[in-house]
Amino acid sequence: MYGHRTKFGGVLNGVDYQTWNPAIDPWIPQRYTPDSIEHKYANKQALRERFWLRDEDKPIVCYVGRLDRQKGVHLVHHAIFYALEQGAQFVLLGSSPDPEISADFWHLKHHLNDDPDVHLELRFCPEPAHLVYAGSDLLVMPSNFEPCGLAQLIALRYGTIPIVRAAGGLADTVVDRDHAREQPFEQRTGYVFEHSDHQAIESAMSRALGLWHHDPQEFRYLALNGMRTDRSWARPGQDYLNIYDYIRHT
Repeated sequence: MYGHRTKFGGVLNGVDYQTWNPAIDPWIPQRYTPDSIEHKYANKQALRERFWLRDEDKPIVCYVGRLDRQKGVHLVHHAIFYALEQGAQFVLLGSSPDPEISADFWHLKHHLNDDPDVHLELRFCPEPAHLVYAGSDLLVMPSNFEPCGLAQLIALRYGTIPIVRAAGGLADTVVDRDHAREQPFEQRTGYVFEHSDHQAIESAMSRALGLWHHDPQEFRYLALNGMRTDRSWARPGQDYLNIYDYIRHT
């Protein structure tokens, strides 16, 4: 295998911007672009109304996706409580194919049912997902492994800052605001943490929530960096063509 290492390569996913694009999205109440990102707030209000969250000036953290061990569900669970402890709100949209994990999150839903700052929607369908992406400020994605991932790419397009574990494609697509000093600020798009433990995700969430509370203008600039990043199929499509062209000529 070592002798064939030059034959292997990876191609990142792309996002269909005809479907996932706040400028044209028919599933959100207020469309917006990088030039009108202030309209994102109307979607935040709509998200609160849709999921019965308290109407207060707080950051909203979200998780969108499948609930299984690959996705680091132990850290998703912890992120919910840490967000609440830090004065944020949390929205989860997803379901689990694992009966044990599903039961755990249904138990958690009943436990938190009367908390006005959290909503767990234990199902998945595209329509509410659009509103969650558009209305949230931050997205957590603490995967144990992730060849690429789509949620963080969609979040970037919607100006929702991703907090991701440095696993696979997550590390390739999100540039940490504070620690990627070799990158110009315009290329920094979120928060990245290394280890799969509570302290690691708390550290990243603390940095993100701290920026929201203490420097909202800088938080907006970071969100705009994500919106302006091209994660469409243009580059991956060309990467595939290059691979096929290489195979054809060798």
